[in-house]
Amino acid sequence: MRPLLSPRSVALIGASGRAGSLGRIVYENLLDAEFSGELFAVNPKHLKVLGRRSYPSIAAIEHTIDLAVICTPPDAVSTVIRDCAGRVHAAVVLTAAPSADAKAYHRWRENVTASARVAKVRMLGPASFGIARTAIGLNATAGAVAPLRGRLTLISQSGAVASALLDFAREACIGFASVAGLGVAADVDFGETLEFALADPETDGIVVYVETLRDARAFLSALRAAARVKPVIVLKSGRTAKGSAELRPAPDRVFEAALKRAGTVRVHTYTQLFAAAAILAAGRIPHGNQLTIVSNGRGPGLMAADRAADAGVALAELRDEARTALAALLPHERALENPVDIDSEATPSHFAAAVRVLLAEPHVDAVLCLHVATPAAPATDAARAVASVAHGAPKPVLAAWLGSVERTEARSALEAGGVVNFYTPENAVDAFSFLAAYRRNQEWLLEVPPPLPELGEPDIAAALRVRSRVLAESRTRLRADEARTLLAAFGIAASPCAVARSARGAQSAARRIGYPVALQSEDAGPGAAPYANLRNAAMVRRAFSQLRAAAQSDAAKRTVVVRADPSPSLAGALRIGVYTDAVFGPVVACGAATAAACELALMLPPLNRRLALDLIDVAIGNRLPPGAVDSLIALLLRVSAMVCSAPWLIELSLAPVLITAEEATVLSAIATIDRRRPVQPDGYRHMAIHPYPAELDTALKLKNGAELRVRPIRPEDAALERAFVAGLSDQSRYLRFMQHLQGLTPQMLARFTQVDYDRELALVALDGADGAQSIVAVARYVANWDRESAEFAIVVADAWHGRGLGYALMQMLIRCARKRGFTRLIGVVLGINAGMLALAAALGFVASRDTNDPEQVIVTLELGQRNA
Repeated sequence: MRPLLSPRSVALIGASGRAGSLGRIVYENLLDAEFSGELFAVNPKHLKVLGRRSYPSIAAIEHTIDLAVICTPPDAVSTVIRDCAGRVHAAVVLTAAPSADAKAYHRWRENVTASARVAKVRMLGPASFGIARTAIGLNATAGAVAPLRGRLTLISQSGAVASALLDFAREACIGFASVAGLGVAADVDFGETLEFALADPETDGIVVYVETLRDARAFLSALRAAARVKPVIVLKSGRTAKGSAELRPAPDRVFEAALKRAGTVRVHTYTQLFAAAAILAAGRIPHGNQLTIVSNGRGPGLMAADRAADAGVALAELRDEARTALAALLPHERALENPVDIDSEATPSHFAAAVRVLLAEPHVDAVLCLHVATPAAPATDAARAVASVAHGAPKPVLAAWLGSVERTEARSALEAGGVVNFYTPENAVDAFSFLAAYRRNQEWLLEVPPPLPELGEPDIAAALRVRSRVLAESRTRLRADEARTLLAAFGIAASPCAVARSARGAQSAARRIGYPVALQSEDAGPGAAPYANLRNAAMVRRAFSQLRAAAQSDAAKRTVVVRADPSPSLAGALRIGVYTDAVFGPVVACGAATAAACELALMLPPLNRRLALDLIDVAIGNRLPPGAVDSLIALLLRVSAMVCSAPWLIELSLAPVLITAEEATVLSAIATIDRRRPVQPDGYRHMAIHPYPAELDTALKLKNGAELRVRPIRPEDAALERAFVAGLSDQSRYLRFMQHLQGLTPQMLARFTQVDYDRELALVALDGADGAQSIVAVARYVANWDRESAEFAIVVADAWHGRGLGYALMQMLIRCARKRGFTRLIGVVLGINAGMLALAAALGFVASRDTNDPEQVIVTLELGQRNA
């Protein structure tokens, strides 16, 4: 992505001197930004454009060009891109599609994309806003406002939104390292641009604007990878798209659930976006959700408290020691509550002392300082005083210097102490709420659930027999007895039920099951209310007749489901659901039995105990006793296992579900399957998040008899990974990392241990007993963006050289890559690394010199055809 997003040479194809034209707007932006690289204008009709030399074609330029910026008419775009073959590494197409019908538009876009593929040119766009890279003076955008230099990267699908964000950011003095407008994203999409921002040393935080997603798995995979190292803020439009209140959650709620699992923060307005970006980039993340507000005016403090209540932010309770210390600061006696009003007569030193007291409170996670300019506390003096206390503090200090938008000295004074000025109480509280959400979501990001919980192996064969029976009868909906069998295959208890085709049959079934019972039509949807609490045969007969009279189909008139109905216990009954979102795949839902789908709490699978507990907390709070919570967690984990193991199950509604300390019992289950989906999970591609591949945990026996445990790396292996790299010899570290490296930085450690198993795999070989293990070798691959190849690396502890460990571990990695569907493995090896080159040759890799670096060798292993 370097030639595209940080080019050393740029050719503007379609440069123009005509006022108002796209070619002139972009050319003027390029010239005004004073690009530090080589800049060429291309226009076959003019020898000069805006007084500078113009080339008739890209072929007329004597040099190979990193980036072509294309602003030609639509009909010329495909030809221009084909002309770039062998001369240009990447292109950004600002030209939009011609005004035409949908078929013509798709044909034009496909032609442009095909031309880029044939020319082997990576393309951003069409209809891109353009790109900017402030460190090199590059502004190849169609925007009216040039971005300020800063430490954020902006990735936006919409040019209009990107332009508005840059305008807003300039007023707020917020700068950017890079800006990338995806446009149609026919080639380069979110995944690659996020990956570039992740690796970019100029970028401290990432801001993303999303409208629609083409590949949810790739988006979420890249988002999770980026969020492990840098804060990511997402602004998404389209929140008004509706789901079915009864049948399924709205798509936007699923999107929000996906972002939480990705460790990112979701915002809804421009103001919130930059508030979140500014505070997250400051790098001080609170440990909890307890905020203390201090103000030299009662009104601003109350406004902040109101906003805190709306945003779910808790106001910390102050200890008596803090109250006493604060009372000594105030000129008048008053009640000291949170918000803390230190009075309009407070001086800058009073502000600083109050902030110092509040930061020392153990239950306070952050301090919000609100300032109104008074004769006793001038804005800049008060800012310097607060900044002096905040500087180096372990807890974040936020500020709102009311009325000081134009007072740059006050803002600069605050920033010198690591304090961000949000100008209004509401913005500051929103910023803290994003901090708290970021901390929680980062914890979720570290969770790596396996596909199957440790609750016993499911009976997959029994589940597949149910599937075969349903499909053999050309149905998609399971009957009540089939749904019960499917649940039993995954260890989920369901109450007895029976299908009746006559009133007498329903009465007989009710006697067997035991009164009271409930009756429901066989084809009733998840939101349909049954005839409940039927306590005798007469009630069953009347309910059966009423169901048959109201039935909408012949099948419904023939069959009625009879089930147990312990109605006195239903007040606390729950509803568990699985829904398949069109973008993110399956999502698990939980809530009260009477709740509509729009009211259920959501989480993307796979789940583990921690995630299930958090889902329960959001869904119902602390309504259940501890024993019952354990039963509900077990049920959710079994549902998660079902989702992972059965891609063909697209919808499941369990309601009502009774929860006791002994077990969770499903009273009614409705399930729908899709014959077009795979029978077995194929790389878990039906899910947005790849489970932890626990099936790869194995024992490796070496030729000398030594036995090591090999498994995929986990986030909790960070200490082991750090010790492993630190224990390598200087030469081994140099050969592995191709630089002199004493140890792993926190960013590298997170990147190496927090693996997204969809796109990468790291196998660790462990020596020693549980609790005292050490890593002695690591082999990993990371997918390239062609999704067909992966780059590998391996390093073995010095003491384990010569034992065949590297060869055996690489064999395992190759098998995993082949099973994952990659067609080749590629490695970059220093030419002096004779041991690695010999190992690669023994494994069948073919070596070739790196044309970009004569000191490096490229080794490649063809793995065969890509899996279908």
